[in-house]
Amino acid sequence: MSDKLTIAIVGGGPAGLTAAVILQRHGFNVTVFEDEPTDAARSQGGSLDLHADSGQAALRRAGLLEQFISIARHEDQESRMLNYLTGDIEVDRFTPEGEMDKPEIDRGELKNLLLSALLPQTLQWNHKLHYVDYGQQKAHGLVFRNGRRYEADIVIGADGAWSRVRRYLTPVRPVYTGITFFEGWIDHPSDQINSIAGNGTAFSFGGAQALVTQRNGGGRICVYAAMKRAPDVIDQHIASSGLTAWVRDSYRDWAASLQLVVNATGDYVRRPIYSLPADFGWAPRPGITLIGDAAHLMPPVGVGVNLAMLDASDLALALCEASHPQNGLRSAETLIMERARDMMPDAIAGFQNWFDDKA
Repeated sequence: MSDKLTIAIVGGGPAGLTAAVILQRHGFNVTVFEDEPTDAARSQGGSLDLHADSGQAALRRAGLLEQFISIARHEDQESRMLNYLTGDIEVDRFTPEGEMDKPEIDRGELKNLLLSALLPQTLQWNHKLHYVDYGQQKAHGLVFRNGRRYEADIVIGADGAWSRVRRYLTPVRPVYTGITFFEGWIDHPSDQINSIAGNGTAFSFGGAQALVTQRNGGGRICVYAAMKRAPDVIDQHIASSGLTAWVRDSYRDWAASLQLVVNATGDYVRRPIYSLPADFGWAPRPGITLIGDAAHLMPPVGVGVNLAMLDASDLALALCEASHPQNGLRSAETLIMERARDMMPDAIAGFQNWFDDKA
């Protein structure tokens, strides 16, 4: 049913690009609009582990699984828990070779892999959505800040936490979880820091604070100093001593080895964590839908990108197989919303439990 159907995807992250690749493989006319001016305009974020039954399944449908397997970091699947006062390893989970089914890939590499499968000019940079001129019985007009207008039969909102497409389906907005991550990078970690971080992800929890290190490509380590703090309290500390200095000082009572990690990064970047409600959903509206964080923003508990890519592949296949596009949208939306509602309560509660200041 791809004949003459025009699809606009707002958002050029893993979800939007995955949907575009699969739809294009089935003959759809697809354009992806990304608000960033270039690929280098924003930090790509940390490493991603793709699960066999979700992220990898989506790549299989996109015809990219073998390429992913060949470039992924299969060695970085370990995880460990460190005592925040002593730095001792309390849990060290080594993944046996036969069970290493969640290989890691840097976000930028994943995007490049997906982009390599798209026709030239499919992804349009510097297109920040201004508004949607919604058509009841005909194509919808997407109006961008750069002055361009684009007509599409179907609009897919893959535009993340603060989705502008979502507002045409619901007034519900994400709320602050009470927790903020401060992201820093160690480009050239010492042997001691490498031994702390291990081959994968290391966690340490100390009441209302946490420290997470994540191995990335090229030997780099991403550090997340996470704190349960009100925004105004954070603002006051930053105004008083500066963001990076305050973050480092906040770990002065932690183990010396973990302080070494906190102090070894470049400047930290503030990333408050938001979430949609656990029962979030929207009423169907012809020709417009959501996937990924736009559809079910939740705290970072290790499933976000996998769920987003699975949304994308399920939606794309539903459109390919449906007798009418609206039937495809409705069946995919039902699946996407039900799946998210099953996962979000535990994701939200579990994330809050990590920062129980009575722990």
